[in-house]
Amino acid sequence: MQIDYAINIDLSSTCEAIGLESHELIEIVTYGIIEPQGNKPEEWEFDLHMLSIARRAARLKRDLHLDWLAVALIVDLMEERDRLTQQNQALHSQLGRFLND
Repeated sequence: MQIDYAINIDLSSTCEAIGLESHELIEIVTYGIIEPQGNKPEEWEFDLHMLSIARRAARLKRDLHLDWLAVALIVDLMEERDRLTQQNQALHSQLGRFLND
């Protein structure tokens, strides 16, 4: 299932939605946890998927008392896990159709 993340939100609104200060969101971008559209913070736009990732990253940092580098690694691994889970489900579905024919 494809989800449309086309809604773009500016830096200020993103910070408000996530409950972060702008310098914290800038750190999240600096560590490559999310990659907004735009060349500088005043031009950045974030989609809904990026908001979800940033919220998850902030929660990891806060709850586990991690630095941003550790958070970046964990978020990357979680995204990879999610991608592999989706791929596994698709392959399982294809295999099921093949076996049922």
